[in-house]
Amino acid sequence: MGIRQVWACNLMEELRKMDAALHRHKVVSMDSEFPGFLRKTPRRSDELSAFADMKFNVDNMKIIQLGITLSDENGIVAGTWEFNFKFLIETEVFYDPKSIEFLKESGIDFEELRINGIDQLFFSNMFTHVLSRHRDLKWLIFHGLYDLAYMVKLVTKKPLPVSMLDFTEIIATVFGCCVLDVKYMARFYDDLHRGELGLEKLAKILGVKRIGGSHQAGSDSLLTARVFARMKTMYGIEESRFVGFLYGVTTRICEPVRTQVLPTFPRCCEPGILQLCQVLPASRCCQPMIHGVFLYPPIIQHQYRVL
Repeated sequence: MGIRQVWACNLMEELRKMDAALHRHKVVSMDSEFPGFLRKTPRRSDELSAFADMKFNVDNMKIIQLGITLSDENGIVAGTWEFNFKFLIETEVFYDPKSIEFLKESGIDFEELRINGIDQLFFSNMFTHVLSRHRDLKWLIFHGLYDLAYMVKLVTKKPLPVSMLDFTEIIATVFGCCVLDVKYMARFYDDLHRGELGLEKLAKILGVKRIGGSHQAGSDSLLTARVFARMKTMYGIEESRFVGFLYGVTTRICEPVRTQVLPTFPRCCEPGILQLCQVLPASRCCQPMIHGVFLYPPIIQHQYRVL
């Protein structure tokens, strides 16, 4: 089972394949690689401080890789995609040099990212269009607060909101409420060390072998998907107990009371975007809706329910 490497040159082709696979494989496992931490949060910090640190880090830095693995409810994997984004160390102001060196040692080629990496704005438009065509997706992460944060930034093209509550509401709006954090789930099983293990060690306990290299987004997303499938088989997990809970976060992801209207896609197809729209059957005037919320235009930020 290979991991599809996605660069600027083959982005459109691979997004078409992903779109086709999503019709039958609606379990989406996600992982990301990013250039470290500008602010490091002490282990026992309160949630308010931890979120402030995350917001500062994500707002000021760019995602490097995004890994996505699609599978069905039986754990059958349709494919894994590793999206490699343009990243120029020479021009980036904010990054952790030690993290960059660590990622280089893990096999990430920053020269290739500089030359052939995917433009993040273009990816955001294309990926949002694909998401808008699919409903009832189940999202898997492993200790994935930062993964979700970078995805929210990618999709909304905006800084993170100011509070954890607003953040979880945007997650629910963009991705839906069905988000499962495998590390959080492991907390409830003694033989999985109550969630105190990393992904690699948890996989070894469960007898799941890694495909690809560690600390690369595609391989990590695939390992997360396979660990989740093995846990379901071994423990007969009732997923509803864990939906919306993130490891280390008290605020649950659930349907927002406030309607989030997010600016992420142009009203009409732009050159380049039209190419994807011609392949993916859609209206000529692209007004994407994710989980019942129109993403254009960005007029209303919050609309409160009248009780």
